[in-house]
Amino acid sequence: MVGRRHLPEDILVDILLRLPVEPLLRFRCVSKRWYALIKSPSFIEKHFHHKNNRARLLICNLTMSLDEGMSIDFSLLPDKIVPDVHPELKILHQLRRVTGFNSVAGPVDGLFLLEKVEPNPEDDNSLALWNPATREFWPLPPVTFELQPFRDQNYQFALGFDPSARDYKVLWIRQFWDDVSPNCLVNVYSLRNNSWKNLKPEFPYCCSLHNPIGATHLNGVYYWLSGRLDNKSCRICSFDMCSEQFGEMQGPVFPNAQWGKLMLRGDSLALVVGVDPCKPTSIYDVWVMNQHESSWTKVLTVQPLIKVSHLPRGVGEDDKMIFQIDETSQLVLYDPTTRQITDLGFQLDLIYGRSWVSNYKESLVPIRRGNDSQGEDNAVEQIEQFFNRFEKAYGPRGCYLKN
Repeated sequence: MVGRRHLPEDILVDILLRLPVEPLLRFRCVSKRWYALIKSPSFIEKHFHHKNNRARLLICNLTMSLDEGMSIDFSLLPDKIVPDVHPELKILHQLRRVTGFNSVAGPVDGLFLLEKVEPNPEDDNSLALWNPATREFWPLPPVTFELQPFRDQNYQFALGFDPSARDYKVLWIRQFWDDVSPNCLVNVYSLRNNSWKNLKPEFPYCCSLHNPIGATHLNGVYYWLSGRLDNKSCRICSFDMCSEQFGEMQGPVFPNAQWGKLMLRGDSLALVVGVDPCKPTSIYDVWVMNQHESSWTKVLTVQPLIKVSHLPRGVGEDDKMIFQIDETSQLVLYDPTTRQITDLGFQLDLIYGRSWVSNYKESLVPIRRGNDSQGEDNAVEQIEQFFNRFEKAYGPRGCYLKN
């Protein structure tokens, strides 16, 4: 009897790299060889950056009703969107009757950071890491900040990757004002160590950070727009995930800009600015940071043909931008090449609803470092338990996750 012949390693890798995450998770059971290959860090990285693993716009839509309570849908837009036709959405996950959900940050390498409000106002909010593709869910341990005699003015989260230690980290910045000056407290979480540690940054500009569009993490560094946007230029604050140090650099110089948001444009840091984004006649300029953070170049000017007030919410491939219509809370896609506008079919909750828009790619990046048997089969139960800790204080509410 002729024995089975194995495919050469290079051919096997080339075939597997072209597949989505879901079949790859099943194929780990084929043999020890396939298991070791699919779990290897080199394969995971190659798969994430493979040309077949294209980025798609993901929208997290939060709604509220008296009957159902809080509901959250995570929806993927298709690769190609036909103008004037509502796109067919792929529902990644649905959370029903959720209590305490507050925000989602990311993605970084396919991982998201979820935030939950705790019932006791004296307790800090809870955080968890989540990989939608592998359906892994990992609640972070509680964080401890130094006690302060005043409440937070603001806070920021950042999810990033330390390439030197091959470790994912979460940064938590609490910003406040005392009687004299701005201050901030900082803690950083290490997934490898599963623990928090306190940092003492001597960097005042981390006390006035602005939320970006999506996750502005690039090559082990996270970026925020810092301070006040004036008519000359802006400051950009950074945090290096390797050295765990804050930094600052000068942003581009632009006249008359009154509004701005940092974002990623492909593999580059970008800044979108406008004079008055609330006006129907708004014009937006997109600036991209050149290599080595030395200079900025204006690469795009967009004047969407939207006759009512609107705000940019996200940017996809080919510079297609998502805008939220203020009056109706609709989300629309604007193609700057064809200048066509397409309604995405999202009707956001005008009163309580919120949404998050991001560029998402599937990822095999593992969250757990232990037993594989704790994987996707327990994701539903773990998310329910994560939110039901809040529920025990306020009465019976369920949390259901549908694939």
